[in-house]
Amino acid sequence: MRKNALSLQSSVVGRANLRTYIHAAKAAGFDSIEPTKVQLDYFFQAGYKPDDVKALLGGMEISSVGWLSDIERQGSEELSLMREAERLFETASRVGSHAVELINGPVDWHAVDCFRQKVPFSGYMGLLGYPVEEQRRLMIKNLRALADLAAQFNLTLFFEPLCWTPIPSLKEAIPLVEQADRENLKVVVDFYHNYMAGLDGEFLSQIDRDLILGVHICNSREPDGRVPCEEIFRDVAFYEGAVPIREWVDAVKSTGFEGWWAYETFSKREAEEDVFEFAAYVYRELKRLVENG
Repeated sequence: MRKNALSLQSSVVGRANLRTYIHAAKAAGFDSIEPTKVQLDYFFQAGYKPDDVKALLGGMEISSVGWLSDIERQGSEELSLMREAERLFETASRVGSHAVELINGPVDWHAVDCFRQKVPFSGYMGLLGYPVEEQRRLMIKNLRALADLAAQFNLTLFFEPLCWTPIPSLKEAIPLVEQADRENLKVVVDFYHNYMAGLDGEFLSQIDRDLILGVHICNSREPDGRVPCEEIFRDVAFYEGAVPIREWVDAVKSTGFEGWWAYETFSKREAEEDVFEFAAYVYRELKRLVENG
């Protein structure tokens, strides 16, 4: 993949099918795409095969496939995690992806809301309530196991900490990745999650560039003390929110990072834009931010 490659993240094309997604990426000029396992599964359920994905892509690459969630699972749930990981890694490898995204949990923010209010929650709670050192130990253990499994498929993994979880940002995640000590384990710099967790451009500028696999440029409303659920706080367009986009792009660039860049949106309005026109707009803005300074 070329330096400072531009990747069309799946959120930009909303509910479009895989074929339309790839056509929009090509028409706009993107170097790669970042599909989800859900999009790929829909394609395969229709009778298509991994080689059909490659044929659609032509010379375009897949920067990564999203995502493996709740990666801190323990006990019998850890066994399910590893089985799920193997299936996802095999799929990602067969379609030619370079990487797979990891996200921690609980992914369902309602679990965190209930935990804060000390009310019962019937779903998955992750490591909420565990001592901090135990959280770290278990996360490192799982990160190592997942990275070792991914290595069998020649894949790199990147960790995206979710801002409402016990490990909410790169400030907490990077030491875990470093201690896991696996060459194929990296992080993604996601503007939303790190902004909501209280990080700033100065912190981003100090990250070791070799740990960064990619960047998710995205925006956010200002935090207000509530659990930072994406349905509310991410419902903003490219430049409408509180994240200083230009400053943060420059901060990441100052590290010497030259990997892939993508824009990720949860804006309801942007989801209803014309797929081809919006993809072209995103490409122009990414190119201006990343390449032209």
